Amino acid sequence: MANTSIESFPDPNDDGVQEMQDGEFAYSPCRDGADLDEHFDPVGGLRTNNADTLVDGEVEPLVSLDDVKPGDFGELTLSFHLCDNPGYVWLRARDVSESENGLTGPEATVDDSPADPELAEQIRTVWWYDTDGNNVVDDSVGAVDVMIAVDTSGSLNGDDVSALETAANDLAAGLDANADARVGGVSFGDDVSNFTALTDGPVSFSGLSANGSTAMPAALEIAAAELDANARSGAETFVVLFTDGGPNYGNGPYEVGGYQVGPYSGGDSDNAVVEDAELDETADIADTVRNDHRILAVGINDGRAPSGRDGESGVPLLSTYLRDEIAGSQGDYFSSDDPGAVSGVLSAITDAIAMDEEVFHRGTLADDLAALSSGAGIPLDAGLETGFDELSDPDDSADRECFQPGVNHFVGFGWWLPVDAGNEVQSDSVSFDFGFYTEQCRGNDGGGTSTVDDGDGGEEEEETATVTVQGFPGDDDDGATIETVDVEFPFALSGASVDDTAWSVGPSGSEVVAVDGDTVELDYPDNSNTYTSDTFLELTVSGIAAPSGTYDVDFVFEDDDDSAVDSTDQVTI
Repeated sequence: MANTSIESFPDPNDDGVQEMQDGEFAYSPCRDGADLDEHFDPVGGLRTNNADTLVDGEVEPLVSLDDVKPGDFGELTLSFHLCDNPGYVWLRARDVSESENGLTGPEATVDDSPADPELAEQIRTVWWYDTDGNNVVDDSVGAVDVMIAVDTSGSLNGDDVSALETAANDLAAGLDANADARVGGVSFGDDVSNFTALTDGPVSFSGLSANGSTAMPAALEIAAAELDANARSGAETFVVLFTDGGPNYGNGPYEVGGYQVGPYSGGDSDNAVVEDAELDETADIADTVRNDHRILAVGINDGRAPSGRDGESGVPLLSTYLRDEIAGSQGDYFSSDDPGAVSGVLSAITDAIAMDEEVFHRGTLADDLAALSSGAGIPLDAGLETGFDELSDPDDSADRECFQPGVNHFVGFGWWLPVDAGNEVQSDSVSFDFGFYTEQCRGNDGGGTSTVDDGDGGEEEEETATVTVQGFPGDDDDGATIETVDVEFPFALSGASVDDTAWSVGPSGSEVVAVDGDTVELDYPDNSNTYTSDTFLELTVSGIAAPSGTYDVDFVFEDDDDSAVDSTDQVTI
């Protein structure tokens, strides 16, 4: 496989190998982007710059096959990342180009269609959901032994810890129900506690409470020690770490469950700031643990520097540290905005641990390119256990599931030219680019009805609509003074026209101050407008691209007492 890797993204030093972190460089997809042509320019972007990607000053397509010999093969792994909302996702191809490139002597004797290239018809392909991003199909999951480590440090409040407790218990129950799994666990704050052995699982945490610092290295070592001592022979072993911060700890030692670890040298629990020594020592311990066990890390509120280091330059994001130094790979890192949203990534963790990777299509490259270039492309399915057929079922099938944000999703693509292929392909070539198309789940059915690039530099014609919505304050708030009104639509408003003068009834003086995703925010800066329960606000928005149907639009009126009144209207498109 190493010999097939000719390019990567991101690859800041152009060596053909992906580097998510290299010196001061640290890549974060939701911050740095991977969805525009400029990102994949070998000169100005982070795509490998070599003779395979830039030829005579022209950027080569992602896949460019020529001079292919029988027995040749290749593989690439594509990742995609949803940064905000769950979404339906399609895989697409564009800029497809095939050429016969004339006929060589041997080719001319067997090729009876000199105007039609045959290479794509002869190349065989396989497509799969590569849940761990390791570039090969893993289809023999057997016994799994898992230790779950739950952060209960003082940066979390009671509700946060309760949410993590529920998420950890749900994960343990899901693994127990869906696999030959044994699941133990520990919690960690000032100490490592609430130990459950593998043989006593599945773990069910109860009564966890927030306390003090973040003894992450001790939690990792104790979880690993239990796996070392009691994991079944032949079982794949995992540590699943839930945390909202970097390591910050006393130097120990720590003891629970019959295991003692430490003492450490880099800790400083008297200082709430996460120090370099703590980051480095914990990373070294995680690296040692990964020699024998996979670490799956779930970072919470991770789009920031570790606690206490916000103002320091050169400090990697918490997500970068947990992904690269603790989990060690993209496929083993998961992200959540807050503890209450961790449930959204649990199914992906279960899939990564307990589910065989799904091969969703085998065929010829010619047939694949036809499907990838038609409509929105090939609809992908987040539910490995569902019966959705990506190539034959309708896009809006009830069996198709949305993909969650905070997960690094991977699709593997392998190709090969069979050893018995004839000379008719000798001078042929085929090239194309890949991409992903997405629509958020809320307000859509997976039918793929929004605008999609047609692959020829233009766009397919889209249907747009103009909608008018009304919001009414509540009966109990007569005479309250409006400060802001948020109007939330169930579909993205990017590209739509929002006219502040379209507030045709109700208090005057409103100003559209922001359109953010699916929300219009209005502000009443002079606080001179009052409303009553028989007053309504009416807003007209044009240029909406959404599937036909009836949708709820939510109004939230916030008054000068910081109280909020909700109102809902329905629109039909």
